[in-house]
Amino acid sequence: MKADQPIDLPWEQPFERAQLQTLPLEVAERIAAGEVIERPASVVKELLENALDAGAHELRIEIRGGGLRMIRVTDDGYGIPEHELEAVCQRHTTSKIRTFEDLSALHTFGFRGEALASIATIAEITILSRTVEAEQQDDEQAAFWITLRGNEMIQRGRRARLHGTTITVRDLFYNVPARLSFMRGARTENSHILQLVRKYAAGYPATRFTLILDEHLALQTSGSGSVVEALTELYHLSLKELLSPIELSDGAHYRLYGYLGNRILAQHNRQYLTLFVNGRLVNSRGLQEALEQGYRSLLPKGKHPLLVLHIEVPPPELDANIHPAKAEVQLVYEKEITRVLTQAVQSVLEHNPVAPEALHFPGPVLASQRRLPGVRRRGLHVAETAEGYRAESAPPGTAEVIASLHPLAQLQQAVILAEASDGSLYLIDQHRAHERVIYEHLRSTSTGNRNKEEVSDAHLLLEPVMIEMKRYEADLLEQRLPLLRGLGIECERFGGRSFLIRSVPVGHEQAVEHLQELATLAAEDSTDWEDQLLIGLACRSALRRGRELSSGEQRTLLHALAKAAVPAVCPHGSPILLHYSRSFLIEKFSW
Repeated sequence: MKADQPIDLPWEQPFERAQLQTLPLEVAERIAAGEVIERPASVVKELLENALDAGAHELRIEIRGGGLRMIRVTDDGYGIPEHELEAVCQRHTTSKIRTFEDLSALHTFGFRGEALASIATIAEITILSRTVEAEQQDDEQAAFWITLRGNEMIQRGRRARLHGTTITVRDLFYNVPARLSFMRGARTENSHILQLVRKYAAGYPATRFTLILDEHLALQTSGSGSVVEALTELYHLSLKELLSPIELSDGAHYRLYGYLGNRILAQHNRQYLTLFVNGRLVNSRGLQEALEQGYRSLLPKGKHPLLVLHIEVPPPELDANIHPAKAEVQLVYEKEITRVLTQAVQSVLEHNPVAPEALHFPGPVLASQRRLPGVRRRGLHVAETAEGYRAESAPPGTAEVIASLHPLAQLQQAVILAEASDGSLYLIDQHRAHERVIYEHLRSTSTGNRNKEEVSDAHLLLEPVMIEMKRYEADLLEQRLPLLRGLGIECERFGGRSFLIRSVPVGHEQAVEHLQELATLAAEDSTDWEDQLLIGLACRSALRRGRELSSGEQRTLLHALAKAAVPAVCPHGSPILLHYSRSFLIEKFSW
């Protein structure tokens, strides 16, 4: 095309109205399949949920070729009667609802009746099933099976099996080449499937899950009913002391329960945040934001915790019909639930000390490699026993425990070694502990002075310190001078981009050397500039590492830390406390 040749745009062409018509069934079915089946993991999700709806206590998932060659899900649920086998692959056939009003009383995953129909449209699917009733009646007839390809029946017959259902999906996307071309390699698709099955295995610990990827055992749980044991089996970690329970309810509109992992389990992605609403695995933006608001300031930047959380609400207060794949929900009392969710996460992490061992988390482990909780290693046992120590009356990291700590020594002039009343040990970073104490004092002073329009006590400098700002920073800083004065920082513009600082808050004289840096924080174009300034001021004023502390100074610092609202984490999100529990010492020394 020549550079000066005009381009014919679609809307500049002569208009011809296309005649309205009904989509052919095969086109409509493929469009619907595209909404529900995004990748092989989508098929696994639909089949898992069908099995759980059918009351399965044991689930076996087999994957080959990343799920594109084969997906097989076997369960021990109620089974499907012979006369319904073909019907379950037709669109909108469901036993879950009868009328529109039934949507407000859902107790199941599926309800639209589009999952198996969508899968059958873009793959070859074989359904083998035997009902519980047939087995209870000693019916000698074998299970029934059918095979459909492109949603057309190609085979049917009988085969022996116990009650339950086996669904095998082969050649996924064989007739949708565009979708097939966008699929990743088998390794990537296997990773998505593994992540999905992990979430369901953690959320449904009473069901025994087995996942086999290309004939290798990738995951297996015992179905014990314990979330802690399920997570131990999934990640090959003894997690009993690394998980904190969450249990909240208002008795009417919501109930929250689950487990939140210790900060040492935090990872650089969100795939270990698992949320269920009325048993349904969801990816709600509002709930995710509430979670992040709860842990963002309490974990290092970019880190996300291990969490398995169930939210239960009355069915009429839940709308699960807003997403084609049922991955999102709407809650009537979502605003209240998100607020409680944020507070629940904060309350756990604020008092959550670090455990001493470096953990290689996460990673699938073969069943033969698992070490179940409570299994003691064999070895030489010393004469002393673990008896005679009083158990802590409060969880580790709480104010009661920190206030009762007895300092033993100062290590490398940076860390305080202290003993708890139950014989466990704590290492306390003296700089971070002091930084937390100062920050909370500054925060309360700043808030109180703003409400009363008062000015904090200030330490007048012998000589004012001149600082230079960038032009846009100078304008912002000038607008914020009254707030700085409330903190005890007397600052005035000295023409152009120059400012004179005449005072700093009392007790923060060490910060004089960092006034240029603090002024830059005060001039940040962000909504949290004041908080960042307080963090910076606390950090520059806190005890430095290398400062020797007497026993009395150590006790004073620990008592001040015990009064802090968030004693386990410094304002930057780094840990203050390292906890060696009594059980950890018992295991390591084989007492």
